[in-house]
Amino acid sequence: MEVINLKDKGNQIPNLYQYEVVAKMNDHNFTLVRVKDRTLDFHIHPHSDEVFFIVAGQMKLEFRDKIVDLKTGDMCVVPKGTEHRPICTMEVTCLVIEKEGTLTPENTGGTYKE
Repeated sequence: MEVINLKDKGNQIPNLYQYEVVAKMNDHNFTLVRVKDRTLDFHIHPHSDEVFFIVAGQMKLEFRDKIVDLKTGDMCVVPKGTEHRPICTMEVTCLVIEKEGTLTPENTGGTYKE
């Protein structure tokens, strides 16, 4: 067992759009990523809910019927099968929690390495 400081881990990620799995629990990955000036395409995850926890900065999650603003300390659970897209205009460090295999190059802007 180890203590993981998400702010420290996020600051250690050398490049934007570099996904780093910082922990695993059962069949779920806890993945940190730093992002700026990126809007992904609308997509769904048919087999897993997805959690966005903002470690530092701010971003938006757009759904077909609304936009949710997220800032440091905020969390949003996107239910499986819900069409959504992250909008990151300024730098944000985000912890994404989802079942292993949910994040792919197709739904992360092509930068996720399996």
